[in-house]
Amino acid sequence: MRYLRHYPRFLQTILLMLLIFTLSSFSFIVANFGVTKFFGLEMGRLEGLENANVVHAMQWVQGVTSLFTFLLSALLFAYLCHPRPAAYLGLRRPGSGQMLLLAVGLIMAAVPLLAQLGAWIQLLDFGKGVRASFEEQQRMMKALMAGTTFGDLALYLLLFAVLPAVGEELLFRGVVMRFAYHNSKNIHFAVLFSAGIFGLAHGSVYHFVPIMLAGVMLGYIYYLSGSLWLSMLAHFTNNALAVLGLFAANRKAISPALAEAEGLPWYVLLISVGVLAAVGWVIKQNATPLPTDWSDDFRGEGVN
Repeated sequence: MRYLRHYPRFLQTILLMLLIFTLSSFSFIVANFGVTKFFGLEMGRLEGLENANVVHAMQWVQGVTSLFTFLLSALLFAYLCHPRPAAYLGLRRPGSGQMLLLAVGLIMAAVPLLAQLGAWIQLLDFGKGVRASFEEQQRMMKALMAGTTFGDLALYLLLFAVLPAVGEELLFRGVVMRFAYHNSKNIHFAVLFSAGIFGLAHGSVYHFVPIMLAGVMLGYIYYLSGSLWLSMLAHFTNNALAVLGLFAANRKAISPALAEAEGLPWYVLLISVGVLAAVGWVIKQNATPLPTDWSDDFRGEGVN
Protein backbone atom coordinates (compact mmCIF):
# COMPACT_ATOMS: atom_id res chain seq x y z
CA MET A 1 0.00 0.00 0.00
CA ARG A 2 1.32 3.45 -0.91
CA TYR A 3 0.51 5.69 2.03
CA LEU A 4 -0.31 9.39 1.72
CA ARG A 5 2.83 10.20 3.71
CA HIS A 6 4.80 9.45 0.53
CA TYR A 7 3.19 12.42 -1.23
CA PRO A 8 4.04 16.14 -0.83
CA ARG A 9 2.47 17.91 2.13
CA PHE A 10 0.58 20.29 -0.13
CA LEU A 11 -1.11 17.35 -1.83
CA GLN A 12 -1.83 15.75 1.55
CA THR A 13 -3.53 18.97 2.65
CA ILE A 14 -5.71 19.03 -0.45
CA LEU A 15 -6.63 15.38 0.05
CA LEU A 16 -7.49 16.01 3.71
CA MET A 17 -9.82 18.86 2.73
CA LEU A 18 -11.44 16.70 0.05
CA LEU A 19 -11.88 13.87 2.55
CA ILE A 20 -13.54 16.17 5.10
CA PHE A 21 -15.81 17.60 2.40
CA THR A 22 -16.73 14.13 1.13
CA LEU A 23 -17.51 12.69 4.55
CA SER A 24 -19.37 15.84 5.56
CA SER A 25 -21.50 15.51 2.43
CA PHE A 26 -22.04 11.84 3.15
CA SER A 27 -23.11 12.72 6.70
CA PHE A 28 -25.86 14.87 5.17
CA ILE A 29 -27.10 11.84 3.22
CA VAL A 30 -27.05 9.63 6.33
CA ALA A 31 -28.69 12.33 8.45
CA ASN A 32 -31.36 12.90 5.80
CA PHE A 33 -32.09 9.16 5.65
CA GLY A 34 -32.46 8.98 9.43
CA VAL A 35 -34.64 12.08 9.64
CA THR A 36 -37.00 10.59 7.04
CA LYS A 37 -36.85 6.93 8.15
CA PHE A 38 -36.84 7.30 11.94
CA PHE A 39 -38.68 10.58 12.52
CA GLY A 40 -40.94 10.90 9.47
CA LEU A 41 -39.72 14.43 8.74
CA GLU A 42 -37.99 16.27 5.91
CA MET A 43 -34.43 17.51 6.37
CA GLY A 44 -35.22 20.97 5.01
CA ARG A 45 -38.25 21.43 7.24
CA LEU A 46 -36.93 20.86 10.75
CA GLU A 47 -38.87 23.70 12.31
CA GLY A 48 -40.64 24.11 15.63
CA LEU A 49 -38.27 23.48 18.52
CA GLU A 50 -41.26 22.95 20.81
CA ASN A 51 -41.93 19.70 18.91
CA ALA A 52 -40.09 16.81 20.62
CA ASN A 53 -39.86 14.83 17.39
CA VAL A 54 -38.13 17.74 15.64
CA VAL A 55 -35.70 18.09 18.54
CA HIS A 56 -34.83 14.37 18.42
CA ALA A 57 -34.30 14.62 14.65
CA MET A 58 -31.94 17.56 15.13
CA GLN A 59 -30.03 15.63 17.80
CA TRP A 60 -29.64 12.81 15.29
CA VAL A 61 -28.28 15.28 12.71
CA GLN A 62 -25.88 16.72 15.29
CA GLY A 63 -24.49 13.30 16.18
CA VAL A 64 -24.12 12.09 12.59
CA THR A 65 -22.43 15.33 11.50
CA SER A 66 -19.93 15.22 14.36
CA LEU A 67 -19.19 11.55 13.76
CA PHE A 68 -18.48 11.81 10.03
CA THR A 69 -17.05 15.33 9.70
CA PHE A 70 -14.51 15.13 12.51
CA LEU A 71 -13.99 11.66 13.95
CA LEU A 72 -14.18 9.51 10.82
CA SER A 73 -12.33 12.09 8.70
CA ALA A 74 -9.36 12.07 11.08
CA LEU A 75 -9.33 8.28 11.51
CA LEU A 76 -9.57 7.54 7.80
CA PHE A 77 -6.93 10.13 6.91
CA ALA A 78 -4.52 8.70 9.49
CA TYR A 79 -5.18 5.17 8.17
CA LEU A 80 -4.39 6.32 4.63
CA CYS A 81 -1.29 8.22 5.78
CA HIS A 82 0.60 5.81 7.95
CA PRO A 83 0.91 2.11 8.82
CA ARG A 84 0.48 3.06 12.50
CA PRO A 85 -2.50 5.46 12.46
CA ALA A 86 -2.82 5.57 16.26
CA ALA A 87 0.79 6.73 16.62
CA TYR A 88 0.30 9.18 13.75
CA LEU A 89 -2.61 10.79 15.63
CA GLY A 90 -0.72 11.01 18.92
CA LEU A 91 -2.70 8.33 20.76
CA ARG A 92 0.13 7.50 23.16
CA ARG A 93 0.19 6.92 26.88
CA PRO A 94 1.06 10.14 28.73
CA GLY A 95 4.57 10.19 30.11
CA SER A 96 3.27 11.10 33.58
CA GLY A 97 0.13 9.83 35.31
CA GLN A 98 -0.35 13.06 37.26
CA MET A 99 -0.88 14.85 33.96
CA LEU A 100 -4.42 13.40 33.97
CA LEU A 101 -5.40 15.48 36.99
CA LEU A 102 -3.41 18.50 35.85
CA ALA A 103 -5.08 18.58 32.41
CA VAL A 104 -8.53 18.43 34.00
CA GLY A 105 -7.57 21.03 36.61
CA LEU A 106 -6.28 23.43 33.97
CA ILE A 107 -9.51 23.35 31.97
CA MET A 108 -11.71 23.61 35.06
CA ALA A 109 -9.78 26.66 36.21
CA ALA A 110 -10.16 28.25 32.78
CA VAL A 111 -13.93 27.72 32.46
CA PRO A 112 -15.01 30.84 34.46
CA LEU A 113 -12.56 33.05 32.57
CA LEU A 114 -13.59 31.77 29.15
CA ALA A 115 -17.28 32.09 29.99
CA GLN A 116 -16.87 35.64 31.26
CA LEU A 117 -14.80 36.59 28.22
CA GLY A 118 -17.57 35.20 26.02
CA ALA A 119 -20.14 37.26 27.94
CA TRP A 120 -18.10 40.44 27.44
CA ILE A 121 -17.70 39.77 23.71
CA GLN A 122 -21.47 39.31 23.42
CA LEU A 123 -21.84 42.97 24.42
CA LEU A 124 -20.17 43.98 21.16
CA ASP A 125 -22.19 44.84 18.08
CA PHE A 126 -21.17 42.88 14.97
CA GLY A 127 -24.37 43.71 13.13
CA LYS A 128 -28.00 42.66 13.34
CA GLY A 129 -27.52 39.64 11.09
CA VAL A 130 -24.65 38.26 13.15
CA ARG A 131 -26.57 38.85 16.38
CA ALA A 132 -29.71 37.19 15.05
CA SER A 133 -27.73 34.16 13.84
CA PHE A 134 -25.98 33.87 17.20
CA GLU A 135 -29.21 34.10 19.18
CA GLU A 136 -30.85 31.48 16.95
CA GLN A 137 -27.87 29.18 17.47
CA GLN A 138 -28.09 29.65 21.23
CA ARG A 139 -31.84 29.01 21.22
CA MET A 140 -31.36 25.85 19.19
CA MET A 141 -28.62 24.46 21.44
CA LYS A 142 -30.73 25.06 24.54
CA ALA A 143 -33.69 23.31 22.88
CA LEU A 144 -31.47 20.33 22.04
CA MET A 145 -30.53 20.04 25.73
CA ALA A 146 -33.82 20.92 27.42
CA GLY A 147 -34.47 17.50 29.00
CA THR A 148 -34.50 16.79 32.73
CA THR A 149 -34.12 12.99 32.97
CA PHE A 150 -30.82 11.21 33.49
CA GLY A 151 -31.39 9.41 30.21
CA ASP A 152 -31.44 12.84 28.58
CA LEU A 153 -28.20 13.72 30.38
CA ALA A 154 -26.47 10.57 29.08
CA LEU A 155 -27.51 11.47 25.53
CA TYR A 156 -26.33 15.07 25.91
CA LEU A 157 -22.95 13.96 27.24
CA LEU A 158 -22.54 11.62 24.28
CA LEU A 159 -23.58 14.18 21.65
CA PHE A 160 -22.03 17.33 23.08
CA ALA A 161 -19.08 16.09 25.16
CA VAL A 162 -17.80 12.66 24.08
CA LEU A 163 -18.17 12.91 20.29
CA PRO A 164 -16.77 16.47 19.99
CA ALA A 165 -13.92 15.75 22.41
CA VAL A 166 -12.78 12.67 20.50
CA GLY A 167 -13.50 13.77 16.93
CA GLU A 168 -12.33 17.37 17.17
CA GLU A 169 -9.12 16.51 19.01
CA LEU A 170 -8.27 13.82 16.46
CA LEU A 171 -8.74 16.27 13.61
CA PHE A 172 -7.54 19.62 14.97
CA ARG A 173 -4.73 18.49 17.27
CA GLY A 174 -3.99 15.04 15.84
CA VAL A 175 -3.88 16.10 12.16
CA VAL A 176 -3.99 19.90 11.72
CA MET A 177 -1.53 20.70 14.52
CA ARG A 178 0.79 17.97 13.24
CA PHE A 179 0.70 19.49 9.74
CA ALA A 180 1.35 22.98 11.08
CA TYR A 181 4.33 21.87 13.15
CA HIS A 182 5.81 19.81 10.31
CA ASN A 183 5.77 22.85 8.03
CA SER A 184 6.90 25.46 10.56
CA LYS A 185 8.94 23.52 13.15
CA ASN A 186 7.52 25.99 15.67
CA ILE A 187 5.26 24.49 18.32
CA HIS A 188 3.74 27.85 19.26
CA PHE A 189 2.70 28.52 15.67
CA ALA A 190 1.31 24.98 15.39
CA VAL A 191 -0.76 25.40 18.56
CA LEU A 192 -2.10 28.82 17.52
CA PHE A 193 -2.83 27.77 13.94
CA SER A 194 -4.76 24.65 14.93
CA ALA A 195 -6.61 26.63 17.63
CA GLY A 196 -7.58 29.27 15.07
CA ILE A 197 -8.98 26.65 12.67
CA PHE A 198 -10.71 25.05 15.66
CA GLY A 199 -12.37 28.36 16.51
CA LEU A 200 -13.43 29.05 12.93
CA ALA A 201 -14.94 25.57 12.58
CA HIS A 202 -17.48 26.39 15.29
CA GLY A 203 -18.93 29.15 13.09
CA SER A 204 -19.66 31.77 15.74
CA VAL A 205 -18.21 35.27 15.80
CA TYR A 206 -19.17 35.71 19.45
CA HIS A 207 -17.63 32.41 20.52
CA PHE A 208 -14.52 32.51 18.33
CA VAL A 209 -12.09 34.00 20.85
CA PRO A 210 -13.06 31.80 23.87
CA ILE A 211 -13.06 28.68 21.68
CA MET A 212 -9.70 29.58 20.16
CA LEU A 213 -8.20 30.17 23.62
CA ALA A 214 -9.57 26.81 24.75
CA GLY A 215 -7.94 25.33 21.65
CA VAL A 216 -4.62 26.91 22.63
CA MET A 217 -4.79 25.23 26.04
CA LEU A 218 -5.74 21.91 24.47
CA GLY A 219 -2.81 22.19 22.06
CA TYR A 220 -0.33 22.80 24.85
CA ILE A 221 -1.82 19.99 26.92
CA TYR A 222 -1.24 17.67 23.97
CA TYR A 223 2.29 18.90 23.41
CA LEU A 224 3.42 19.01 27.05
CA SER A 225 1.87 15.66 28.01
CA GLY A 226 2.89 13.89 24.81
CA SER A 227 -0.55 12.31 24.52
CA LEU A 228 -3.67 13.24 22.59
CA TRP A 229 -5.69 11.26 25.15
CA LEU A 230 -5.17 14.08 27.64
CA SER A 231 -6.33 16.83 25.30
CA MET A 232 -9.40 14.66 24.66
CA LEU A 233 -9.96 14.35 28.41
CA ALA A 234 -9.59 18.10 28.90
CA HIS A 235 -11.91 18.82 25.97
CA PHE A 236 -14.49 16.40 27.37
CA THR A 237 -14.23 18.04 30.80
CA ASN A 238 -14.90 21.50 29.34
CA ASN A 239 -17.92 20.36 27.35
CA ALA A 240 -19.25 18.10 30.10
CA LEU A 241 -19.22 20.98 32.60
CA ALA A 242 -21.34 23.04 30.21
CA VAL A 243 -23.77 20.15 29.71
CA LEU A 244 -24.01 19.44 33.43
CA GLY A 245 -24.57 23.12 34.20
CA LEU A 246 -27.42 23.40 31.71
CA PHE A 247 -28.93 20.11 32.92
CA ALA A 248 -28.81 21.32 36.53
CA ALA A 249 -30.52 24.55 35.46
CA ASN A 250 -33.21 22.54 33.66
CA ARG A 251 -33.90 20.71 36.93
CA LYS A 252 -33.99 24.03 38.83
CA ALA A 253 -30.98 22.99 40.90
CA ILE A 254 -29.03 26.12 39.94
CA SER A 255 -29.84 29.41 38.21
CA PRO A 256 -29.42 29.74 34.42
CA ALA A 257 -26.84 32.50 34.98
CA LEU A 258 -24.72 30.22 37.16
CA ALA A 259 -25.10 27.38 34.65
CA GLU A 260 -23.53 29.58 31.99
CA ALA A 261 -20.90 30.91 34.45
CA GLU A 262 -21.80 34.49 33.60
CA GLY A 263 -21.76 37.54 35.86
CA LEU A 264 -19.36 35.88 38.28
CA PRO A 265 -17.91 38.01 41.12
CA TRP A 266 -14.50 39.53 40.47
CA TYR A 267 -12.88 37.42 43.19
CA VAL A 268 -14.01 34.20 41.49
CA LEU A 269 -12.29 35.33 38.30
CA LEU A 270 -9.19 36.31 40.30
CA ILE A 271 -9.08 32.89 41.94
CA SER A 272 -9.53 31.32 38.52
CA VAL A 273 -6.54 33.24 37.18
CA GLY A 274 -4.41 32.18 40.15
CA VAL A 275 -5.32 28.51 39.89
CA LEU A 276 -4.84 28.56 36.13
CA ALA A 277 -1.36 30.04 36.48
CA ALA A 278 -0.41 27.61 39.25
CA VAL A 279 -1.61 24.52 37.40
CA GLY A 280 0.03 25.72 34.20
CA TRP A 281 3.33 26.13 36.04
CA VAL A 282 3.10 22.62 37.52
CA ILE A 283 2.33 21.18 34.08
CA LYS A 284 5.38 22.94 32.64
CA GLN A 285 7.60 21.62 35.44
CA ASN A 286 6.38 18.04 34.99
CA ALA A 287 6.10 18.06 31.20
CA THR A 288 6.87 14.97 29.14
CA PRO A 289 6.61 16.72 25.76
CA LEU A 290 6.28 15.24 22.33
CA PRO A 291 9.65 14.28 20.83
CA THR A 292 11.25 16.73 18.42
CA ASP A 293 10.53 14.41 15.47
CA TRP A 294 6.89 13.75 16.43
CA SER A 295 5.53 15.18 13.17
CA ASP A 296 7.93 13.32 10.85
CA ASP A 297 6.27 11.07 8.29
CA PHE A 298 8.91 8.39 7.87
CA ARG A 299 11.04 8.12 11.03
CA GLY A 300 13.48 5.69 9.37
CA GLU A 301 10.86 3.31 8.00
CA GLY A 302 10.99 1.88 4.51
CA VAL A 303 8.50 2.76 1.79
CA ASN A 304 5.41 0.53 1.85
